[in-house]
Amino acid sequence: MGNYDKFAEEYAKQTEVMEKEVRKHFYSLIPVPLKSKAVLDVACGSGHDAEYYSSQGAKVYGMDISQKEIEMANKKGCGTFVVGNMNSLPYESNSFDVVTSMYALQASNNVPKALEEMIRVAKPGAIIQIATKHPIRNLLESHVNDGNSDYYAKRKVTSYIFNKTITLSEPGHTLEEYLNPLVLSKATLEKLEEKTDFPTSEQVIPGMNYPTFMILQFKKK
Repeated sequence: MGNYDKFAEEYAKQTEVMEKEVRKHFYSLIPVPLKSKAVLDVACGSGHDAEYYSSQGAKVYGMDISQKEIEMANKKGCGTFVVGNMNSLPYESNSFDVVTSMYALQASNNVPKALEEMIRVAKPGAIIQIATKHPIRNLLESHVNDGNSDYYAKRKVTSYIFNKTITLSEPGHTLEEYLNPLVLSKATLEKLEEKTDFPTSEQVIPGMNYPTFMILQFKKK
């Protein structure tokens, strides 16, 4: 999860340009007004989403594993940002009205653990909303870019984003990891959307239309 320091500034710039519509849709799915709410953005990057939450009147907190990204987020002055790991969030249980994570959960080497942590720090009844890479995209990128066609294998997947200006190497995941029974024992799945965002994501097989990311919305029990 630690390679974002290398391209933090380029990632922030491309996010602003190429992910505008995806983020607008993501925000529209949050079912509660954010005014006066405590919002945690997990793997907040340079604070792009935090700026939006703050503009809606939320009290915003964010964490990211990248020191460089946190430095950039703190310069925005829209929240309280710290370096941390999504598998062990540095917050008390039952602290936040809304927890979000945008295009980051796939970087975890233990997706169920990261989801359990997001649920832990959320208040009872709170929304946990996540956008993350789709496992089908994982498989196709693994097949084309790495020569590994085993959906179930523990593997690193090479991924090119933003018209190949950035190269990522992240774990491959299965859908079962995101819908783990222990996670679903602690939160109900309120929404699951499968979406496509070419050319932000590389279309590894020309002419094939497939989901590149998914949005999961949980509600803590």
